[in-house]
Amino acid sequence: MNIFQHIARFDPRFAPTCVFDIGANIGQTVGQIRRAWPSVLVHAFEPISSTFAKLEENTADDAALVRHRLAFGSRACRAVMHAEPQGLLNRIVGTGSRKPPGRGPTEEVEVVMGDAFCAAQGITDIGMLKVDTEGHDLEVLVGFREMLAARRITYVEVECAIAPDNAMHVPLSRLSDFLFAFGYGLYNLYPGIRRNLNTNKPERGMWYGNAVFVAEAWPDNAEYA
Repeated sequence: MNIFQHIARFDPRFAPTCVFDIGANIGQTVGQIRRAWPSVLVHAFEPISSTFAKLEENTADDAALVRHRLAFGSRACRAVMHAEPQGLLNRIVGTGSRKPPGRGPTEEVEVVMGDAFCAAQGITDIGMLKVDTEGHDLEVLVGFREMLAARRITYVEVECAIAPDNAMHVPLSRLSDFLFAFGYGLYNLYPGIRRNLNTNKPERGMWYGNAVFVAEAWPDNAEYA
């Protein structure tokens, strides 16, 4: 049972009309979403051109999927990303067009803010926002701060660091502090593979995971009730 199926099973009244898959890669998560909600409208975002092409190929028969070659952040800009074709660890490594030091292919991508994107698309509510951006997740959430403040996003899934030596992902405590301030509660914590992605060595404890937060109900006299 994947994360989306777990939510669908234990929150049967939740019927999302729109799901965002930020960091869609070649469509792995889209397939998981479909097993939970076969016909829900999904917006899938993948900024790397070669990976985006494979996403289009793999999901060509999905009529309820909208694909976007975009990245998300706390402000609109151009950014440089690692760009291994279909790579699972591609991440933003700098803003602007200057190539950072280091090895491996890079690609300049367009970065948008979530609030601005939703306003332009006429999207007022998101049932579930899934973010998998290899350490950039908090920056993505900052770009959705207006929708989060209004609790117009019901569930938020983010990848997070659990072990103190995990410098690849945002610590769970930072993500929690940010979302708790907007009235979200921690719904569940799903462990990642028990392997240190920096050293590729197995871990006995949890090195990283996927945290899911849920918007708490507004009080009866709240402004957004």
